[in-house]
Amino acid sequence: MENNTKTFKYVDYLWDDQKALSLGDNQVDLFLYRSNILGADLRITNYGGGNTSCRTIEKDPLTNEDVEVMWIKGSGGDIGTLNRSGIAGIYTNRLRDLKNVYGGLEDEDRMVGLFNHCIYDLDSKAPSIDTPLHGLLPFAHIDHLHPDALIAVAAAKDSEQVTKEIWGDTMGWVPWQRPGFDLGLQIEKCLEDNPGIRGIVLGSHGLFTWGDTSYECYMNSLEVIEMASEFIEKKIKEKGSVFGGQKMKAYQKKSV
Repeated sequence: MENNTKTFKYVDYLWDDQKALSLGDNQVDLFLYRSNILGADLRITNYGGGNTSCRTIEKDPLTNEDVEVMWIKGSGGDIGTLNRSGIAGIYTNRLRDLKNVYGGLEDEDRMVGLFNHCIYDLDSKAPSIDTPLHGLLPFAHIDHLHPDALIAVAAAKDSEQVTKEIWGDTMGWVPWQRPGFDLGLQIEKCLEDNPGIRGIVLGSHGLFTWGDTSYECYMNSLEVIEMASEFIEKKIKEKGSVFGGQKMKAYQKKSV
């Protein structure tokens, strides 16, 4: 692994090559390490917010066959302090098979209960409602973050247009809806419609980015956040305000 020479202005580059090398090829440990250093920079995600994941090939204890397992932050955890006890291990194929029984938006609450039927690791933390948002994507490492700069983009009135202005055709965009199984389907479709993108902006919500390795995923996340931050700073310099600026004056009570 080569040392990164890129300097980031708006986020902290915290990857330590020696620390990563000490973890060897243990993808779960590398995913936990990535999670912790992402969570150490509160400009990247709020405390308790966001989730991260990775995929490994494990032996099924019943068939002794190789199966793909997705390891993901469990419900209610914090990526900055995430450890082995705070994650869930899910059979990826079983999670995807839930598409066969999904009954639409009115079925969302039942689907969360069905995540338990997809568990591989019996010591798993309870899977979160965001589990299908990761599981329906094909990538080995995925970050779902709530960076300050991306929230500004995601919450903008013309969020989709701003996304296009910043990243061109390299980022997808999905309008806001309640997190759940259907949002996972919408993210899956966005990737199918836009193959080759590096991430997806969720309107009024946050960011999805990914990579083939934990390091590539980490770098992709930082670079996407940096580009959004640069765009915002440029707009401030050009217009003297962020996007539309202040719309309403704060009320000040007159002294008697």
